[in-house]
Amino acid sequence: MTSTAHIRCGDDLRDLLPRAGHDGAYLPIVDPVCVGAVSDAELMAYLGLRARVIALHAGVDGQEARLRLGREYMALNALAQFDRVLLWFEHDLWDQACLIRVLSLLADRAPLAGKLFLMPADGRRPFAHLPAEELAALQPAPLGPLQLAAGAEAWAAFASPDPTALDRLTRRASPLPHLATAMRRHLQDLPWRADGLALTERRLLHAVADGAADDAAALHAMLAADPVFHVTDLIVREVAQRLATGPHRLMSRTTPWTLTERGAAVLAGQAKHRPAPRFQAGVMVGPEPVWWWDPRAAGVHAAALP
Repeated sequence: MTSTAHIRCGDDLRDLLPRAGHDGAYLPIVDPVCVGAVSDAELMAYLGLRARVIALHAGVDGQEARLRLGREYMALNALAQFDRVLLWFEHDLWDQACLIRVLSLLADRAPLAGKLFLMPADGRRPFAHLPAEELAALQPAPLGPLQLAAGAEAWAAFASPDPTALDRLTRRASPLPHLATAMRRHLQDLPWRADGLALTERRLLHAVADGAADDAAALHAMLAADPVFHVTDLIVREVAQRLATGPHRLMSRTTPWTLTERGAAVLAGQAKHRPAPRFQAGVMVGPEPVWWWDPRAAGVHAAALP
C-alpha cells in the first residue's frame, strides 16, 4: 500500500480529504506567512520571529505559537518515510507564500526526489469548495528540481529587505503556475507612490466609504473585490487598527466605522498617507518608505536618496 502525506496551509481539508478518497497523514503548516515580518535566517530563528508575529496578530500565547510552529515545521523532516507527499496550495497569496516557504525547506532533500507532488488549483475556487467527486478526481503534478528551485528562489526574494528581486521574478514565466500573480499582489501592499496606501488598506477604506460599518461587513466586501488575496477577519482587524491609530488616522476607532476627514481626502487623492511602521515580509515600511509600489510602472520603486 502506498503511504501518503498531505501538506496544507491550514486545517480546512483535514476531514474533507478522507471523504474524497485522499487518505494519508495530514500535516498542516498554520503559519500565516503573508502576514508580518519574515526572514531568511536559519529555521530556529525564523520560528522565534514568526511566533512573535503570530502572538501579536492572533492574540495567542507566544510560547504556544512557538511550540505549534516547531511541531509543524519539524514534521517536514520525516517526509522521506512516505511514498508520496501531496502539497495542497491554491492560487491566492496566503497559500503561495506558504508554498514557497515549504519548498525552500525541501529543495535540497535528496531522499524526497520523485515523491513530491503539487495538487492542481484551478485559480478560482478553494479546494474546500470543490464537490467531493471533483476533489477525488484531482491528479497530482510531479514537483521536480525546477519547481523546487523556483520556490527556494522566490522565498529568498520574498524574505529580502530589498523587494526588487521579487519584482523581477514576477515578470518572467514561472514553473509554479500561480506564483507570479500572488507575489505581485504581495508587492502591491507596499505603500503606493500616489497616496501612500497599501492596496489592502485602500480596499478597506473603500469598503468603509461604501457603508461597511464593522469588520464582518468589510471582510465580505474585501473578499468580493480581491480574487488573489483572501484576507481573514484578523487581517481586516489588524489593518483597521493601523488606519485608526494616531492623530492622522484615516478611519474611526470604533464601530460603526466611518472615514475621518483625512481618510476621505486620502482616498480621493487629495492627501497622502504616511504609513505606520510595519513589515511587509522582509521589507520595512514606515512613514518615509524606502520602497514604493508605482502603479504607473506596475512595479517597485526605490525612494530617492536625500
